[in-house]
Amino acid sequence: MKNNKVSVISIQICPKIGDREKNFIKVKKLIEENTHLNPDLIVLPEFFNTGVSIPEFKKLAESEENSPTLQFFTEIAKKYSTYILIGSVIEKDGEKLYNTSYLSDRNGKIIAKYRKIHLFDSFGGDENKYIEYGKDSVVVQTDFAQIGLATCFDIRFPKHFTKLVSKGAEIILLPAAWASPCTLLQEYTDNWILLNRARALDNLAYFISSNLCGKIDSSTGLVGHSMIVDPAGKILSDAGTDEGIASAWLDMKLIKAMRSQFDIKKLAE
Repeated sequence: MKNNKVSVISIQICPKIGDREKNFIKVKKLIEENTHLNPDLIVLPEFFNTGVSIPEFKKLAESEENSPTLQFFTEIAKKYSTYILIGSVIEKDGEKLYNTSYLSDRNGKIIAKYRKIHLFDSFGGDENKYIEYGKDSVVVQTDFAQIGLATCFDIRFPKHFTKLVSKGAEIILLPAAWASPCTLLQEYTDNWILLNRARALDNLAYFISSNLCGKIDSSTGLVGHSMIVDPAGKILSDAGTDEGIASAWLDMKLIKAMRSQFDIKKLAE
């Protein structure tokens, strides 16, 4: 962080289904290629370690106490002295599975954990058949801002973000695996971009999404377009449709200036 400016990287990959180690290497390579940006925050996509596959979710689910994914990326957080949003990943808690994101601080310590509240249980989705619903909204203080957490389908529920902002969130992070029938890829992409901009604008918050790209199978694609959007709804960076990153500097003074003109608490009324 420099002069109230925060350097952010959002990672976008096309994961190899079921190959956790290969996916780790993909993400690590993108981070290493962009260390010149001196990131304060790195955001990873939903299901980045497994790819989108119900059999692999069950096979590669990880307990928090014995998680190869957390071990790998908390070490990276320490090495580069950066916050990393790890996930989401499939968390195993007893006999239950959750779609969970973890925020690591610059020292590799997990300081926040969010279990996805709005599972993809509409438009033909059946995530709720194998994943438990989360219950708690999460906002956490970092050394540069308060961060609110969300995951993928949460983006369609404006009240989720209103609640985060009422708790003080200035930056909102959203890992995603935004899928689309290949025949409707443009329409689903347009919806995704619109929702990213809307959630930033209507909450006067920086909105950072990290999405998957490529294909799930022959009939279903992933839209990509991981992006960083400012509180005015302006897209600062867009990763496009291939593997890569979105990156930008966030001006925390802008948040304060915009919110000084509007009582943000009115959103919760």
